Amino acid sequence: MKKTLRDYLPILMMLLCAAGFGALLLTGVIDLNTVPQLVEHRPVLAVLVIPFLEILIIPAVQPKKAGKSVTDRVHDLYRRVLAWTFRHGWLTISMGIASVIVSLLIATQLKLRMVPFADRDQFAVEIYLRPDVPLERTAAVADSVYRVLHDDARVKSVTSFVGCSSPRFQMSYAPQIAGKNYAQFIVNTTSVDDTEDILDQYADAWADRFPEAYVKFKQLDYQNVPSLEFRFYGSDIDSLRAAADGLMAQMRRMPELQWVHSDYEDPRSVIDVRLDPVTASQLGVTRTLAAVNLALASGDVPVGSVWEGDYRLPVVLKNDTRQGERSLSGIGDTYISSPVPSVSVPLRQIADVEPVWSQSKIVHRNGMRCITVTADLKRGANAMRMTSRISDIIDRELVLPAGVTTELGGAHEFDWETIPPIASGLSISLVIISFFILVNFRKFGITLVVMASMSLCLFGAVVGLRIADFTIGLTSVLGFITLLGMIVRNVILMYQHAEDKRKVCHWSARLAAYDAGKRRMVPIFLTTATTAVGVVPMMFGGSTFWAPVGVTIFAGGIGSLILVVTILPVLYSKIYK
Repeated sequence: MKKTLRDYLPILMMLLCAAGFGALLLTGVIDLNTVPQLVEHRPVLAVLVIPFLEILIIPAVQPKKAGKSVTDRVHDLYRRVLAWTFRHGWLTISMGIASVIVSLLIATQLKLRMVPFADRDQFAVEIYLRPDVPLERTAAVADSVYRVLHDDARVKSVTSFVGCSSPRFQMSYAPQIAGKNYAQFIVNTTSVDDTEDILDQYADAWADRFPEAYVKFKQLDYQNVPSLEFRFYGSDIDSLRAAADGLMAQMRRMPELQWVHSDYEDPRSVIDVRLDPVTASQLGVTRTLAAVNLALASGDVPVGSVWEGDYRLPVVLKNDTRQGERSLSGIGDTYISSPVPSVSVPLRQIADVEPVWSQSKIVHRNGMRCITVTADLKRGANAMRMTSRISDIIDRELVLPAGVTTELGGAHEFDWETIPPIASGLSISLVIISFFILVNFRKFGITLVVMASMSLCLFGAVVGLRIADFTIGLTSVLGFITLLGMIVRNVILMYQHAEDKRKVCHWSARLAAYDAGKRRMVPIFLTTATTAVGVVPMMFGGSTFWAPVGVTIFAGGIGSLILVVTILPVLYSKIYK
């Protein structure tokens, strides 16, 4: 290639600068000590260094090689597709509507969980036995589970709690009430992936391993609510129990569920003591005095508490003479002290002592008596689908006694309490966006098209979530909100160009829409592609919180790109036809 004077200009500038710098040194205007000070100034660097870097870094201009770039090939393909869409305008619009309908159908098959599981190399194991089992049996079951976990190479450590629960180590994981029928393990694994593998291996297999115990492998998450919860309200406890038993019988036949139970506890036998008002008053024995004496004779009596640092320690009055459970006759023979010095009488002489049945626990919710049926899902089961299925059973198959009402709780209630604030905020944003679009284009038709075009992001997003097996939750909603902004930007780029051609150049709506699609396709393609590529690290990062965001933006961005550049130009031509 022939060189011109312009090609040698940087070299000439450097030579002139060097000659000038040398002349200044020879004449004594500057010396070597002032050179560092000169270099610190940007103009000196710009004159002396930049031309030299230009020669070294910037290559000579080469003639354009034959062949097309990637954008040119995409643009050529798009021209053929765009021509086809204009020839089959209504078919193109129908395909856009069909994509929205299909995406909604796919969305109904996805799992709904507003808050994802926690990405932690840690999980919990909870063991529940019958309330009447001794602590030794609980310890035996816990020991069996402990040995299996301890021998697993993927487990780093196991912390066990028998008869009590661990302190709160995660805000959303509340400690259980202590009891001799309860045990808990906090298991630390070697990685997050190993946690998933262990849960997949043990959760369902060990749930019913022991006939008298339920072993629950619990993955830590950010919501502490049961997977499935159904409440029955009413005034009659027998009617509530009948309704709960009927539902549990149906649920226990479902293979996707485990540990179907209710919070109702069978009545237990207690001792009813009724003081004789005449005999007791003669000896000065009151109800309070009799209760204190019976408590001291029956077992340990809490009398207060003290604080040791951050821990509350109970103060208990012990009875060392107590030997196991006492019989009815033994309680009647308990001596009750009176205010008269050195005078005490057996309880049976001043009171009627007889066994009666009493409710173990009475639960009220919102001022009404309530029985709650709870169940856990097996690994991989769809909570939303199971909730809908059980709700249909309650509505169609279960015969509820008179005065009994039902209510959904658990994860379903938590999710639907979270959705309204998100929906209200999103609605306000959409109203503001539509206002700005209306002010800019001054036509309701275009405003409606732009707002309706936001639904075009659904197809790619839900397909991506389905392929990745992610749930619809708060994280994926964040991705959808980002997609809405991308689509509105792309639509404005295209329609603003079409408006300029139609109003300024007086083109027809069809020609303006075609030119807008042809001219704006490359900027839309590049901006969308760069955004989609930018979230690839989020997709493959393995985070249950950020991965759905990346999948939603990537798949939804690619899907919306195809639909926007094909459907919206046709819609514009139909609006002004």
